[in-house]
Amino acid sequence: MTQPEPAVSPRFLGVLSGTSLEECFAFWRERRQANDVPRKAAIDPVDMPRYILPNLFIYQQMADGRFRCRLAGTEICRVFRHNPTGLYLDELIVPSAVSSRQRLFSRVLEQRMPVVYGGRLVHSEQSWVRFRRLLLPVSSTGERADHVFGMVVFSDFERINGSGGRPSDGLPDIEAWATTAELDMADHPQHPQVTALRA
Repeated sequence: MTQPEPAVSPRFLGVLSGTSLEECFAFWRERRQANDVPRKAAIDPVDMPRYILPNLFIYQQMADGRFRCRLAGTEICRVFRHNPTGLYLDELIVPSAVSSRQRLFSRVLEQRMPVVYGGRLVHSEQSWVRFRRLLLPVSSTGERADHVFGMVVFSDFERINGSGGRPSDGLPDIEAWATTAELDMADHPQHPQVTALRA
């Protein structure tokens, strides 16, 4: 059965614009090898802007195809009220979201291309939070991409009303895949369309 498309499919750089996800993307892009995915060893927190560290994560794709959290920043732990390190992606999200998220994480590695997506997550019985999440492919060996590095930003905590207004954690509201043209634009800052990335 074909997966339904997300509600909105905007441009990749446009979704990053104005958020700290831009800094994470720029860090990953600068460490690409010959325009391919970076090595995991090159993803060194010492070299990253310090203010993005609390929102970073790394997942490893295991032999069975599942994704295991290897690193989660302090802001991620604070928002979700526990440390997901060592747990699997399918253990951390509601069943209605597993298929969608597994597809996104797997496709990032298969296509060796970034994606940014966003939507709403249930934060508690009384509230939900909007988020944008950037997924970036990384390779531990320099051959196949086998880790997903990235960042999540949160905004707009709002109360869930008592009249059936509980949001779904299923399909993202937005999903934007990077294109080769957008990566080329980001690699050439003199291009007029990349000014927002450097703002």
